[in-house]
Amino acid sequence: MNKRKSSANSARDDGEKDADYYLKGHYDNILLVRDNVLKRDIEVTIRGGALFCDYHETQDRQCQHIEFAYSLDEIIKLKKGGKVR
Repeated sequence: MNKRKSSANSARDDGEKDADYYLKGHYDNILLVRDNVLKRDIEVTIRGGALFCDYHETQDRQCQHIEFAYSLDEIIKLKKGGKVR
């Protein structure tokens, strides 16, 4: 699992769930990101090759959930393969 402690400090240790964000799971075209600040699960969806935050209803890279998702190994691999832009 991947997690983020803050926008300036990213942690990637498995099992650490006290970070601000971590990847709770993924299925089909949906990443389930746990936001411990909001105390809720956030769906980040891959739509037409772009990431979309269902909570903020945006594709903007300024969204911290999308920024976090782009740091995940799963998205980095898809980006290299041309499936995510």
